[in-house]
Amino acid sequence: MLKQNGGILMEAGAALVEAITDAGIDVAFTVPGESFLPALEAMRTNKDKIRVISVRQEGGGSLAAHGFGQLTGRPAAVFVSRGPGATNASIGLHAAYQDSIPLVMFVGHVRSHMIGREAFQEIDHRTTFESMSKAVFIPSTPKEMVAMAKEAIDLSMDKRPGPVVVVMPRDFGDAKVDGSANNKIQNLQPELSKETQYKCDQLADALKKSKTPLIIAGELARQKENRNALKEFAHKLGAPVLAAYRCQDVIDNHDKHYAGHLEINHVSYQEQLIKDADFIVVAGSRLDGITSREETIINDDAWAHIYNDETVLERFDARFKLKASVSSALYCLTEKLNEPRQDNLAWRDQAHKSFNNFSAPGSYPVAGNVDMSLIADQARKLLPDNAIIITDGGSYARWIHRFFKFKAPLTQGGSASGAMGAAVPGSIGAFLATNDKRPVIAFCGDGGFMMTGQELSTAVRENIPVKIVVCDNNVHGSIIKGQLDKYGAANAFATVMGSPDFIKLAEGYGAAAWKVEDTETWSNALTQALEHDGPALIHIKFDPKDIAPYGNEKDAV
Repeated sequence: MLKQNGGILMEAGAALVEAITDAGIDVAFTVPGESFLPALEAMRTNKDKIRVISVRQEGGGSLAAHGFGQLTGRPAAVFVSRGPGATNASIGLHAAYQDSIPLVMFVGHVRSHMIGREAFQEIDHRTTFESMSKAVFIPSTPKEMVAMAKEAIDLSMDKRPGPVVVVMPRDFGDAKVDGSANNKIQNLQPELSKETQYKCDQLADALKKSKTPLIIAGELARQKENRNALKEFAHKLGAPVLAAYRCQDVIDNHDKHYAGHLEINHVSYQEQLIKDADFIVVAGSRLDGITSREETIINDDAWAHIYNDETVLERFDARFKLKASVSSALYCLTEKLNEPRQDNLAWRDQAHKSFNNFSAPGSYPVAGNVDMSLIADQARKLLPDNAIIITDGGSYARWIHRFFKFKAPLTQGGSASGAMGAAVPGSIGAFLATNDKRPVIAFCGDGGFMMTGQELSTAVRENIPVKIVVCDNNVHGSIIKGQLDKYGAANAFATVMGSPDFIKLAEGYGAAAWKVEDTETWSNALTQALEHDGPALIHIKFDPKDIAPYGNEKDAV
């Protein structure tokens, strides 16, 4: 290193790594590239500050970062090369954007004088990524690149969290810059504005008159402080809580206020609950298409929307729009409410009773030897409350969603975007996020595993003891169900697959493996996998007729 005017001159790639580690990033995922060798070298020499996991494919890296950020509320870094590398990684970027998860992706680019000239593997990063990220930073100087790295981290966590992209021209990484700047992270959460406090007063008055209030809680209500605020608010209001899609850990499922999960499938007791509610509070949900029933869930203006992003609030016509963090808004409201009325409590109790009946294991008939409802229920009994459960995209996941009861905060992983392949790399990120040796279980279908299952070899190499459960029915379940319903049982096409021997595949990667072909052998296999000190895979073979635990209503699968 050289000194100039009291500062420290270093390669900009090294200064960028120093900036992000000072800002709190301590985990990075990468498929290494020549375009960011100075950053890679800086991470090698700073292994005490940042753990770098070299993955097998860039999509695995971004989905691992998604799993990390989902549990920590802070970003992991993803370092990829331009073109093929960056587009491979886009699946995790898109998932993080839809799930409001912080993530920062650094893209090694062509040399600055070649930008815009269709150079080798060049793409236009802004055009490619602006629709699936909060921002795409393209620096004009090496110094600006370092500054943008710090700004990207702050932005990824500000208000509604999400992914940010930083482009790193190859020659900028080699250039010398002053690396002595202070890059400590800032607290960007503002207090409630006077306007929002006034709206809280009005909303509290409306809620005091409500006899059948209902809460829908989503992705921004899952972090611990927001979850605590939600619990206090629900208890003070005496209102049932419906979890937005894949946000089941937003409140203890055994809490008498919990009323279930808004799944892809419409459930009659939930539909009636929504219909009978005289006021609905939506807390921290962007009201995605599944949660909102394609924006048909609320048909009048007797509702409030709490979300820390103006763009999301403007999509809907809520009577009360509170641009605020979930915790600050709900704590404010809780202070203003009276104790719940008796009719509120009867309404709440009936909702929770309906949920318990609906989620009772063994309550849905199966055709094969494996009852996935009992698989989920027995897993709950064998696992500690703080175990992390990740579900991949795929119809099999609805068995877990319906019959597994979440208790502790931040224990559900996976993507509401439906990204197949999220579970295996996501489990790696989740384990690094918790870092406390609690079990991390990734349920995936045969289709999802085949997309990113190679990252099991990453877990073996890095000694990350995740447990992968492959739910194998040898079909693309949701697609074949719709296909057969529409075109007839003889017309399955491109949806019946040929599964490999998952036991041999896992063992080839160096993981332990067990096979389950009936419900009775599941508990023993899971117990042995949990006792195994390393990555493990359980292959469950279940009947393709048991696609999902729902009837044949519209959009059933």
